[in-house]
Amino acid sequence: MKISVLIPAYNAEATIKATLNSVLSQTTLPDEIIVLDDGSTDNTASLVDSYRPRVTLLRQTNAGVASARNTLCQVARGDFLAFLDSDDIWHSTYLGVQQKLFRSYPDASAFFTGHVDFNGYTNYAWKLDPVCSVPAVELFGPLEFFERYNQATGSFACMSYCCIPKCVLPEIGCEPFGVSGAEDSYFCDLLALLGRPVVFAPSPLVAYRLTTSSLSANHLRTFGLWVKAFQMLEARYRKSANADLLEAFGMAFASKRRQYAKLLMGAGHVSEARNQLCCSLGNSFDPLSMAKSIVLLFLSCLPSRLQPSWPSSQRRS
Repeated sequence: MKISVLIPAYNAEATIKATLNSVLSQTTLPDEIIVLDDGSTDNTASLVDSYRPRVTLLRQTNAGVASARNTLCQVARGDFLAFLDSDDIWHSTYLGVQQKLFRSYPDASAFFTGHVDFNGYTNYAWKLDPVCSVPAVELFGPLEFFERYNQATGSFACMSYCCIPKCVLPEIGCEPFGVSGAEDSYFCDLLALLGRPVVFAPSPLVAYRLTTSSLSANHLRTFGLWVKAFQMLEARYRKSANADLLEAFGMAFASKRRQYAKLLMGAGHVSEARNQLCCSLGNSFDPLSMAKSIVLLFLSCLPSRLQPSWPSSQRRS
């Protein structure tokens, strides 16, 4: 089995070396490491180039991370694709654990591990061995994974702790990633349509970097992109999903619109917030979902002094 590590990078000069060093320190080394520089204007390309021949550098005009991931998937030669963002860091055993999971569950569509969050631009020092006490592996069916992902994205929120068999790409389609900034959500919500299980090993084997400049720090933008991703996926779900999965999709879509509407209210975009709430009534006909949308719509029409405290669009440190 050949492993490909796929890293999209844009203006990543502050973090790319730590990311690449974590890949080159793996106890199970990959067969290829490909970095796609997505039109960086800083020193990213030259830093990556210094790792030749161990690392292959590709370059393209800036087209967004979704385009970069799609291109990386097309050029990868491995049987097992390991995604990594240009600011995150793997524990040295990460690929070894993922390889064992793949061999144990060959029919799965995706493999996730646990992670830890850390702040700033410093390197991450692993204080404990995250695999000294390995929690039980969890196996999710398509509907269960879809519901868990959309209820609490955290465990699956970043492609840096996800690997997939390359053989599932033809089942997903020629562009498995869509909507840059929410491409991971687009991809994960597509997984449920494959009818395959998803594997989750809770051991925290990835250090996920949090910075104020990261795209995910802006919740208003993030939820807007999530809504766009659901809009793009809706036709595929209506065509391919079974009744239970289609119902779950509608409820999740309505929930995303409600969360986006709350953030819009907090940012003062009242008209757009009400539009999202009205649209959510057409996404799901579940009585509880509709009631939540109607209540929020009513609250949005109250005088400002009587409205609730709407959430901030920025993630707190």
